[in-house]
Amino acid sequence: MPNKMKDIKKDITFICTDKVERQCCEPIAIEALKRGYKVTITDNPMHKCEIGFYLSHVNWPKNSKFSVITLHDLTQQHGEWPIMWKNEFWNIFDVGFLPSKIWADMWHDASCYDFVRPRYGCYLSGWIKADKTVSQDFTKEKEKIISDYGIDPTKKTVLYAPSWEWDGRQVEIAESVRDLDVNLIIKQFPLSPDKFPEQVRIIKEVDEKTRALGLKNVFILDTQINIFNAIALCDVLVSEESSTLSEAMLMERNSIAVTDWLVPDVNPPRKPECNYDFVIKTAKKDLRETIIKVLENKEYKENIQKYRRLNFPNVGHGAQVVMDVLDSLIDGSSNSIPRIEELQLQPTPKEYLRSINSRKKLLKHIEFKKTVVDKNKFLLCIWNILKALKNILRH
Repeated sequence: MPNKMKDIKKDITFICTDKVERQCCEPIAIEALKRGYKVTITDNPMHKCEIGFYLSHVNWPKNSKFSVITLHDLTQQHGEWPIMWKNEFWNIFDVGFLPSKIWADMWHDASCYDFVRPRYGCYLSGWIKADKTVSQDFTKEKEKIISDYGIDPTKKTVLYAPSWEWDGRQVEIAESVRDLDVNLIIKQFPLSPDKFPEQVRIIKEVDEKTRALGLKNVFILDTQINIFNAIALCDVLVSEESSTLSEAMLMERNSIAVTDWLVPDVNPPRKPECNYDFVIKTAKKDLRETIIKVLENKEYKENIQKYRRLNFPNVGHGAQVVMDVLDSLIDGSSNSIPRIEELQLQPTPKEYLRSINSRKKLLKHIEFKKTVVDKNKFLLCIWNILKALKNILRH
């Protein structure tokens, strides 16, 4: 066991800067309490910690005696895949956890770079946020939402859950299903009015316009409802590039990405990035027909079930996996969970440049011998004498 671990107390702090990060941490916090750890949850990223658990894009693990890193989003930095770690260095942490085989494979392929590798490796934990989906309370929460909103549970249900609201598309999808015998439930991301005032304003406006349509089969959920509770209600999810596409797959629900819905996180708004092969892609003009096709075809359901089984381990007990690993690192207890295999390290940029310079010198050396020395008998004789002297001196 590393010497550093001997003085680490069973005191863990979760640094959660928003509600989604908190939802990711809560199952681990509960499991840690069961194992006798002192648990703190804070939104202060500079908090001094014994064991610090981090999920954000930017973190300060130097404030922790022992630091843990994981993802807050299944599609985190998807524009930078397969090596998102070039933007978020993980070698500043002690240990890392990844949510799926897809992520584990990406990490393995990138592990030849030092900045990708936590000091004590990475482990495949599963998606911790999904642990709650197998709890008894989860079914009760689903039934309560159905009752509170008056949703007809006998009908097929479409869930609209975008990463960003833009260009009135919430109203657009409501109008597209108005005459279908389905429920449409709408779940926007729980944005902070302080951080995203414009998006909050836009969502408020489209909510008012959607309600003005007077459609009895359309239900706007409270944004604070856990996304898994919303997914549990649906048969198919519609988005553009949100992590909800992956979370729907985890719950064996098909998802549809509308490829020409623009994303306003830059100016001008950009086209969405959706590179996941399990997502069904469509243009907005074909959205209605695509929804009908997915709801009616059982093959889509069978394909997503198979994909989920292959890629998401430990559903329901991911928090136990995390704590088993932490226990083994902190107090040396036994642990059968393997580290994700690492590739041989590539040289650092400094080492790489040094090797390039050495290679250039060698090439010049070879080129000089071929083009100058070998063509002159006198020079070749001197070259061989010097080479013999070098070998004698070496010994």
